Amino acid sequence: MMNIKLKRLALILFFSAYTYLNAQQEINFGDFSRPVPSVSSLAAYSNAPVSYASGIPDISFPLLSLPSNNKNIALNLNLSYNPLNVSPLEAASDIGTGWSLFMGGVISRKIVGELDEKFDDSSVHYYKKNDFDDIYYYNLPGLSGKFKIVRNITANTFSVANMSSNLVKIEYTRESNNATLILNSFTITDTKGIKYIFNDYSRSNSELNAHLLGGRVYKSAFFLSQIKDANDLEIANFTYQKDIKYKYGSTSFINYQTCKLKTITSPFYGKIELDYLYEGSLENTMNDPYTITKAVLKDHYNHIISQYGFEYSYSIYGPQPTGPGKRVLTKLKKINRNNIVSENTEFQYNTNEYDQFVTDFNFPGYNLSYFCPVNDHTTNPRYAGIGVLKRVVSPTGGVTEYNFEPQEIYMDKTTPEYLNPIINGSSFVNPQLQYLKDFSQFSFDTNHGTTRLFNVTGTPNVLKKVYIVFNVTSTYTPIFWDENTPTYVDFSIKQGNNTIVTNGICANPGNSSTYKMEEYTLYPGSYEMKFLGSGGTGNVMMLDLGHQPLPFKNSEITTGVRIANIKHYNNQTDLNPLTITKFSYDNFTDSNNSTGYNFDPEDDFGDVNVSQFTLYKNVKVTNADDNAGFTKYYYKTPNDYPATQTGSNSFWSYYNLTKTGLEEKKEVYNAQNQLLISENTDYIMESIPGSYFLMIGDHMYSSSAYFKKITASTKSYFDGQTVEEINETHFDESNLEASLVKKIYDDVTTETTLTYPNSSGSYSSLFSKNIKGIPVIQETIEDGKTLSKSITKFDNPSSALPTSVMTTNISDGTTKTAMTFDLYDDKGNVVQMTSATGVPTTIVYGYDKTQPIAKIQGATYAQVSPYIQNIIDASNADAANPANEQALLTALDNFRKNMIFKDFVISTNTYDPLIGMTTNTPPNGIREIYIYNFDNKLEKVVDMNGKLLTEHKYNYKN
Repeated sequence: MMNIKLKRLALILFFSAYTYLNAQQEINFGDFSRPVPSVSSLAAYSNAPVSYASGIPDISFPLLSLPSNNKNIALNLNLSYNPLNVSPLEAASDIGTGWSLFMGGVISRKIVGELDEKFDDSSVHYYKKNDFDDIYYYNLPGLSGKFKIVRNITANTFSVANMSSNLVKIEYTRESNNATLILNSFTITDTKGIKYIFNDYSRSNSELNAHLLGGRVYKSAFFLSQIKDANDLEIANFTYQKDIKYKYGSTSFINYQTCKLKTITSPFYGKIELDYLYEGSLENTMNDPYTITKAVLKDHYNHIISQYGFEYSYSIYGPQPTGPGKRVLTKLKKINRNNIVSENTEFQYNTNEYDQFVTDFNFPGYNLSYFCPVNDHTTNPRYAGIGVLKRVVSPTGGVTEYNFEPQEIYMDKTTPEYLNPIINGSSFVNPQLQYLKDFSQFSFDTNHGTTRLFNVTGTPNVLKKVYIVFNVTSTYTPIFWDENTPTYVDFSIKQGNNTIVTNGICANPGNSSTYKMEEYTLYPGSYEMKFLGSGGTGNVMMLDLGHQPLPFKNSEITTGVRIANIKHYNNQTDLNPLTITKFSYDNFTDSNNSTGYNFDPEDDFGDVNVSQFTLYKNVKVTNADDNAGFTKYYYKTPNDYPATQTGSNSFWSYYNLTKTGLEEKKEVYNAQNQLLISENTDYIMESIPGSYFLMIGDHMYSSSAYFKKITASTKSYFDGQTVEEINETHFDESNLEASLVKKIYDDVTTETTLTYPNSSGSYSSLFSKNIKGIPVIQETIEDGKTLSKSITKFDNPSSALPTSVMTTNISDGTTKTAMTFDLYDDKGNVVQMTSATGVPTTIVYGYDKTQPIAKIQGATYAQVSPYIQNIIDASNADAANPANEQALLTALDNFRKNMIFKDFVISTNTYDPLIGMTTNTPPNGIREIYIYNFDNKLEKVVDMNGKLLTEHKYNYKN
């Protein structure tokens, strides 16, 4: 692993310098490993968990929700914050540093080394068939993961290797280039048969080893174009703003092409629109030059339902002496359908350094010369929290304050090899434990003496570090002046006749001809400082290494931050929080030991933008404000499943599951330290057969695994009694879904068995559509006795819609039809069903077939269909113009009163699309009316005479 770590360090140093230089020159994201700033932050959610185990809290805000004609698909717009994405090496996205807007879907790309498709011309002399290393991260509604393309160099064939624990089907199309694989599009099919089609893409330009004038233009990310269900019915479509930007001074060399999501459309339901602002001044900075300014939810007829506006500022983060800084989101504005701002949420960010890392002398940098006051924000933990979210001010004025601190990992600091250099001051080991303390200070005037004696104390015959700060305040002109005799003052250190050679001048911006700091390695004893040059005055400070009191905590600061506490305040001016939640990550049995450990994402080792992530084995969450007690969480990490050696390589089992931190135990205590609840979870895991081998480090591999069995035992303690409940879940290897769920409580065992489609038998048509995750048979048994059994039939092989549900009579084991689904419309809505007693029910869909407006029990669709067009048309007219609702109500009343339907039971409904139901008229005709405010919240319910039934009040504060 050592060469991997050295590679990472070299990359960090290179990119730190690269970022610093290009802050003043030109930044080309096409040369970055993550070339699309607006989507690069999404990878953090795949590589490291948002959980107590990682110290990363869930900070998210649901914004807009757009329904679809498929219950498995929610087209939501969610805003989420992750401090792992706050880094000098991470460009600010179009929604702000650290923030991600989850919308639509994207396959982002991380370039490992060089472009996979770099060698696309077999006629050139440098052509070769290279390995493919790039990683693709996919984020879809309710689904995320990653994959890579594997090349068989001998056969020059390519295949997709899924790197996640799921059974999605990933397909691609390619350009007609036989030299290499150049991708055109992707289709991902989940285990419910939903197809996600990625036909749109952004482009970037790489100039690193491109071998081409003007660089190499490549597809940098693929974007979701369409979602279809298993019947090939469109669920949603997506459009994009594609702008081509050319290199400076050129009209032919492409710098990049955007692919900014503009609309998410759910056919006949509505759409979400996004507005952007392009700021040319942000080109060549660490910002996406496009900014999201507004997100708007509209219905099918273009009526505004809800919207959000975004406000930003620009913050200087890290060593960036010029330029506008990075974009930060400062305000989230909820705007109602009257275009009035109804809610404001404000975001404030940390601008302070971590005081605990400031020692008596300026805190050293974290690399190079440690005791120089360098302004290195990339590696110094003192600066780790700068730019991280600090406060969220809610619309009501309440404040949630997030206090982060540097991540730390376990490190043994008790061995003599570690302690002796620190105790003796013989070398610098750790800037968190050691500091400079002065042992001598004096002024000098060479007119009154050109030497000065000083003593170095310490362990005899043991070398120690001594630092000399030499500051010249004035110089004297040489007695015999000529142009070759400079005016200066310097010094040398002597012991007897021997001149001690300095270790070097501390290289920092403060060094000059009149001020410097030098390091020496000296034995304890007496020394002489001799002043050299033309003479002058000044002062000298001599320092050696001190250390913090023993024993040292067995921990070490590492990259990134973790949550230390969360405070809630009544308002921004309150000094005393209402509540405090504290987080501790120390060992439960020895608080002097950290339980953090660093791990690498699979196939991401050595990448500067995706550094190691930290997991903790013990996390204590304390509600310190109201004496409510505390909770202890115990986690399993990859280290609990050590790698096994196979020849020169090692195999690390179950890495993709354990890298999220598996909760092994949870203990809930009250304020009196009494155990109230104990939850224990055991896991049995297995590798997914045929899964791709993933590299974790040098000669270290793993492969995707799945949970075969999870057993959770919960014990509750009260009044001297213990109550235990055991839940056991078994998973099917063929689809990774739950196949058996067992519950044991109060000496009663309940088992539910789930059966899924497979490649043979009556459900093979579903399996061929990749429908592996929808149960078709469900049976529940209690203490060996069958309680229920249902079978969902799919007798139409050309359709993925169910045709009937069968149930088993528990008394005699016979099977009967509980419900048949007789008829569907062209949107997949069931419009006629028949009960077990043979009674049909017809459902009439209006509002462009998006909502049920009438339910007729006892009638077939054929009996009803000649009379429904009038209410359907009236509902469509109501959707187009809400002023037409009364006409719809009249039409529905006339429909209900039609004598043809006198023997049927009829209920009707009306709606404000994307807002809610506006009326419900049951068979007895006593109508309820639902009234909403302009923020789409239910305000009151009245009866048909206007009598108030219920009322809801909302208080807002801006």
